[in-house]
Amino acid sequence: MTALRVALAGNPNVGKTSLFNELTGARHKVGNYAGVTVETRAGAVVARHGAARPITVLDLPGTYSLTPTAEDEAVAFRCLTGAEGQPPDVVALVLDAANLARNLYLAVQLLELGRPLVVALNMMDVAAEAGMPVDPAALSRALGVPVVPTVARTGEGIGRLVEALGSIDHVSQDSSERPSLRARVLADAADPEAPPGTAAARWRWLVSAAAAGSLDLACPDAGERAALAAIDPATLTAAAHARVIARYREVDAVLAEIGFTAAQRERAPAMSRSAAIDRVLTHRVWGLLIFVLVMATIFSSIFTWAEPIMGAIESLIGWLSEQVTAALGSGVFTDLLTQGVLAGAGNVLVFVPQIALLFLLLGLLEDSGYMARAAFLVDRLMARVGLHGRAFVPLLSGYACAIPAILGTRTITDPRDRLATILMIPFMSCSARLPIYVLFISALFPAEDRVGPFTVGSLMLVGFYALSTVSALAAGAIWKRTVLRGPTPPFVLELPPYRLPRLRNTLLHVYDRTADFVRQAGTVILAMTIVLWVLLSFPRPPDAPTPERAAPAAVDLQVEPARESDVAKDMSKGASEYASSDMLQKPADDSPIQHSIGGKIGLALEPVLAPMGQDFRMGIAILGSFAAREVMISTLGLVYGIEADDENQTPLREALREAREPDGSRRHTPLKGLAAMIFFVYACQCMSTLAVVRRETRSWKWPLLMFATMSTLAYVLAVLVYQVGRALGYS
Repeated sequence: MTALRVALAGNPNVGKTSLFNELTGARHKVGNYAGVTVETRAGAVVARHGAARPITVLDLPGTYSLTPTAEDEAVAFRCLTGAEGQPPDVVALVLDAANLARNLYLAVQLLELGRPLVVALNMMDVAAEAGMPVDPAALSRALGVPVVPTVARTGEGIGRLVEALGSIDHVSQDSSERPSLRARVLADAADPEAPPGTAAARWRWLVSAAAAGSLDLACPDAGERAALAAIDPATLTAAAHARVIARYREVDAVLAEIGFTAAQRERAPAMSRSAAIDRVLTHRVWGLLIFVLVMATIFSSIFTWAEPIMGAIESLIGWLSEQVTAALGSGVFTDLLTQGVLAGAGNVLVFVPQIALLFLLLGLLEDSGYMARAAFLVDRLMARVGLHGRAFVPLLSGYACAIPAILGTRTITDPRDRLATILMIPFMSCSARLPIYVLFISALFPAEDRVGPFTVGSLMLVGFYALSTVSALAAGAIWKRTVLRGPTPPFVLELPPYRLPRLRNTLLHVYDRTADFVRQAGTVILAMTIVLWVLLSFPRPPDAPTPERAAPAAVDLQVEPARESDVAKDMSKGASEYASSDMLQKPADDSPIQHSIGGKIGLALEPVLAPMGQDFRMGIAILGSFAAREVMISTLGLVYGIEADDENQTPLREALREAREPDGSRRHTPLKGLAAMIFFVYACQCMSTLAVVRRETRSWKWPLLMFATMSTLAYVLAVLVYQVGRALGYS
């Protein structure tokens, strides 16, 4: 049996993604602001809901309108109208029962399509609690389509919704005495201006898109474009405006028919409690101070709470290394497992606790509705530097990963604003940078030093995230005042009501994102680690002992008692002969890695890296990090695993802390660590990000320009930090 294709549509913050997850058993992230979803997602309705036939659900981006003025609206528009394939068989419109006045405009547009429509009247519990219950039967009569009450958060009403979707495969006839909204919309379907072969609803949307200057997003054919070009722009604008007014009149008629009062139309009671909280949290002064304190607490917690778990993972990796060596003995394969896999990819897994905590704390803030307030607060600052307020929404996503954040810029209508935002996002400190910060801070700075209730390390971590955010804003301001100059449109962002996060969904999201990190450590990072181990291990030094030479056979010797003075003389003579041996003698600063292919590449880079206080080891790590920033950690783990003199693998943080130069001085000082972290704040060390920028901008010009400018800035600032620090007497 052919699966029924159902398109799930709705405004942001109506519980659409929660409903999709409940229908399909998926675990997609729930966002509390527009633009989180910019592509369609598909899933099959799970068997427990008792569907009579197979149903495939397409989760469309949350939009307030189908007029294609931004990429998220265009995605929904093209899917619903069949512009890029078959249109859906049924449209399921999700409405927030506590915010009908806002939601019904999209309902009018969907009814204009003339396709079968089922309404999921969601958040019925919120509406009842707010004292504004909605009668689903009355709303069904007013709209002329089936209306099913649901509570997606708990799964209530999902079975009835699935039944309604499976039983409606045609546009039913209106049997009410008073024509419903659907009947009135379909009766008004004729449009004398529409060219032959173009539906009236599509023509109206094309007119609106042309009036808004975003016709390309609607993907019109040549005939439609020619017909629009023949119309005077003032006429297009007037027609689009008249259509908007007509739709809002229909919304008012529906609200009146179901008995909504004027107060209910103007303000949703569900927002009353949230409005009282917002008087503090969105205050120009107190709101910003609270936001800074919240973010400082989050990053401080990441640094301190995860430390015991990190220590346990390091001990486990060291124990596994000992067991592998004891079981397999010396050899190349043992070196691969201990120095390569365990010392390389294993050192990346040490930072899983920080990654999980970051996703957990940010997820709780986002699900509660606070992150939308953060975007509102920062918009005031962004507007002063000439940036679009919508840019902060994907910038927030950049704390997790730059790739989905760049995709999130599709909600920005102005191409120049969107491009400026894309160029800003790589400056945000993503989760892949977090292990680098934690590694250097915990290895090189005293853990016991505190400033008030915060440790110095946690304050440094907060500082690096603040530096990356300020740098992103500064970069955007520069782009907007130079090559991407243009006016800044006003920022309109709906503030959803505060809600208690659903802990199960948040934990599932944390699990999924952390599992992605672990899978990357077990695939991409592991593969890169093995390749780097080969490059760093071969060819071996000319005097490297083979396993046979390194472990001579035991010999039964009988030694006569000797005087203490003779023993001392023999020891002194033996030490002198050992030091002069041609086979064993090597410079004190000689490393077996220097003889390898990778070591020679690092040595070639060392003169360039020396001004920023880094040696060839860091050069190898920087090269490896271009595949993924986390590879920098695994590369350093490889380097210090191969250089270790003993069979026990030392934790990487301890190895960095204890490493010494030939003169006995520390190889990695706080100043050198600070310069390295500054470099990674600004360096665009991620080829996946460059590939996504290439795809979104359809040109190599912008990713190459971004890589060149960020790499140059990273190098210059790292050199500046190190050289100024040395001049001030810091070593």
